[in-house]
Amino acid sequence: MKTCINRLKPYHGRIILGQIFKFTEVILELIVPLLIGKMVDLGISNRDQNLIIKYAFICLGLAILGLCSALVCQYQASVVSQSYGTELRNDLFSHILKMQVKDVSKMGRSSLITRLTSDIQTLQQGVAMLIRLVPRTPFLCIGIIIMVGFINPKFIWAFLLAVLIFVFIIILITRKMLPLIKTSQKQTDGLINRVIELLSGIKIIRAVVKSEEKGKQFYDLNDEIAAIMEKIGFYSALLNPLTLLALNLIGVFILWMSGYQMRIGNLRSGDIIALINYLTMLLTALTVFLNLVLLYTRVFASSARLEEALLTVERPSFDLEESSEPKETSIQEPFENSIKFTNVNFAFPDSPEFLFENFSFTLPAGKSLSIIGPTGSGKSSLAYILERQYDIQSGAIDILGKEIRQYTETELLNTIQIVPQASYLFSGTLRESLCLGMSDIEDEQIWQALEIAQAADFVKKDVSGLNKVVQRGGSNFSGGQKQRLAIARALLRKTKVIVFDDTSSALDLATDAALQKALRNSPQFKDYCFITITQRISTARRSDLILLLDNGEKVGFGSHQELLENNTLYQEIYDSQIAQEKNYDENIVELANAKRK
Repeated sequence: MKTCINRLKPYHGRIILGQIFKFTEVILELIVPLLIGKMVDLGISNRDQNLIIKYAFICLGLAILGLCSALVCQYQASVVSQSYGTELRNDLFSHILKMQVKDVSKMGRSSLITRLTSDIQTLQQGVAMLIRLVPRTPFLCIGIIIMVGFINPKFIWAFLLAVLIFVFIIILITRKMLPLIKTSQKQTDGLINRVIELLSGIKIIRAVVKSEEKGKQFYDLNDEIAAIMEKIGFYSALLNPLTLLALNLIGVFILWMSGYQMRIGNLRSGDIIALINYLTMLLTALTVFLNLVLLYTRVFASSARLEEALLTVERPSFDLEESSEPKETSIQEPFENSIKFTNVNFAFPDSPEFLFENFSFTLPAGKSLSIIGPTGSGKSSLAYILERQYDIQSGAIDILGKEIRQYTETELLNTIQIVPQASYLFSGTLRESLCLGMSDIEDEQIWQALEIAQAADFVKKDVSGLNKVVQRGGSNFSGGQKQRLAIARALLRKTKVIVFDDTSSALDLATDAALQKALRNSPQFKDYCFITITQRISTARRSDLILLLDNGEKVGFGSHQELLENNTLYQEIYDSQIAQEKNYDENIVELANAKRK
């Protein structure tokens, strides 16, 4: 919570100013019951209309001054809370962009979304209340005790008893509520994650007829949250009646004492009215304080979650703000190898075992590489390592003749580009989405990249062309179209190394073959290093070299023909895929013949 509190330092002046005006408002409010008491004792009892009017105008003037003070306090609270929330949200968003992949994965997208929205909103409310209402309760309580002492000191202990009973009730209830609130926030993260999952996979859910099952999972999680919120609501509902009962009993006791004091001449009727007003003010102040306690239990939990995110270690050498434009790196040319792994040891965070152990291979300059292997063999992990999304524990990785740790973040990202399997297009025009992070890109260059990526045909068919509006995530494009557009976007960045992470999964065999052929024959990319991560033998065989992985181990490295002759695992994969393609072709022929008949 310290990190969140320290961010209030620039607003100390406004906070103090707001609390000064709140203090002024409280003082003016405390004077009114005394004036009303005087009005009753001196004006109404003596039927002095001039005195009654005089005290009425004084009360009206105090009310107007109190309103002005409240407005100033409210303005300061609004400025501070909104500015604080905006800056905190901007800082957290910037920090999320710089977080390490392991931390993002550990917290989860849904949790980060909740922290960025509802948690910060809770802190904004807490800051506003810190100026508007938090100082009001102690000011009023202390002021009421002092004013009661002026009227009759014997009543002070009754008011103190009311405060003590209220504090005891609050401590008792909040000890029950705080763990429930923390649990509800975690469950809300899970609910948001479930919604994201369902919306992302809604087509698959419908295709496999799992709507009812997935709906039941959502309803069950919702019911769990509802049960927790019911408990929180139950304890919240107990607070008001308990405090009202206690304070009303004390009110009855004060009236009983007042009757006795009036009989012995120590109290007048106006004083009793003032005491009842002060008791009502105390009840109102403590009720507000009760709501603040409920709010600040949430503020405490939210600030802990925000602090956890803000204090995560940033990715090393993060310098993207220096420049978003591709630039020449200090690579010594000519270089002998495009990629070289030397005795690399790597394990994912919190994993007790190495995924890659003493892992070595060399990709000579000017050669293309395909990485193939069973699911979970570590193919995509190599891509993460090349982009330093995860750091290796030991060993060395050379990229274009330069050790990977010698690259700055900007240099590395301008040297190597990864096209992920799950393609994502940002909203805006198609031109803006393709040229994201780059300037001075001409339409001719975009069309060249689209031609090579086999995307030009369907873009030209649309009358809007490059001005076509892209919806969030590229939802108005098919999976194959998004994949080809993502490839075109990567080609426009003109990095020396391009990694295609199983991009062929969304492409048919003919389109994939045309893409590979266009890349090989394009003079623009003749000096580029292409690394293809794939499950398909038909795609891998077009590369100069193939790296075969099995559970993190290099079990084969060579050309397609060499592996086909000498590697048993590669032969098994080849035979199984060729058989599948043959069965697929036979089914297509049978279907076509059936339609003709």
